[in-house]
Amino acid sequence: MSPALICNHRCKHCWRDNTVFSPAWKGAAEEPKAIIKGCIEERKKLLIGFRGNQKVDLKQFDRYLIPDHAAISLTGEPCLYPKLPQLVDSFFEDFNFRTVFLVTNGTVPEMLKKFGKESRHFPTNTYLSMEAYDLDSYREFNHPVAKNAQEVKVSWDKIQESMKYLSTIKNKCRTILRITAVKDFNLDQAKEFVSFIKIFQPTYIEIKGYGFLGYSRKRLKEENVPTFEEVKQFSQELAQLSGYKITNEHQPSTIVQLSLK
Repeated sequence: MSPALICNHRCKHCWRDNTVFSPAWKGAAEEPKAIIKGCIEERKKLLIGFRGNQKVDLKQFDRYLIPDHAAISLTGEPCLYPKLPQLVDSFFEDFNFRTVFLVTNGTVPEMLKKFGKESRHFPTNTYLSMEAYDLDSYREFNHPVAKNAQEVKVSWDKIQESMKYLSTIKNKCRTILRITAVKDFNLDQAKEFVSFIKIFQPTYIEIKGYGFLGYSRKRLKEENVPTFEEVKQFSQELAQLSGYKITNEHQPSTIVQLSLK
């Protein structure tokens, strides 16, 4: 689900129409409880047709019709939503969710620092998603919505600030560095990510191959999609350089997981 349909990046690999994205939240913000309730009701509409399938166990269907896991992601940058800590609280306290994941691009460290201060809960997992490996590649690939070069530099520095902060709360939630591997962009830059891993010290590193989907097809080519073997080779190189180990993989999703244990 998404509490914010805006983003301060216009990344090449984004599957959304990011031409409508803007750098900051404007206007009033809907209450967290209303957002969650609306998401659950719309989800019911999406699934209700399965009730007519003779192969479906109706008792199980009724049980799973109400979700208890949330991923705050999908589109936009959720940390731009002004009431994000309260949203996480509401998932757990008002709707009895078991897990709540948060995915961020890391450009709003001030929001991440509000968890535990303006909320009673931290996300179960916090993902920081990145593709760029230096300022130039960040400017070229992520296209931050900024007025000038100085603002781009500030945005890049904030990502490092988020990493430093997230390294201090590993006892509060699981932290994940998610690297989207894009052929002919960062697939041969494994060594450049090591410095970020040292700053972040994430619980897990997730390397996911880029998928040629949605509006990203207007910006990238199908040739930018890596094979699973190429993603695995990148992951093996990163493991050797960082001290992490490959601990899981899922070939259909083109994902490799690394951790220290």
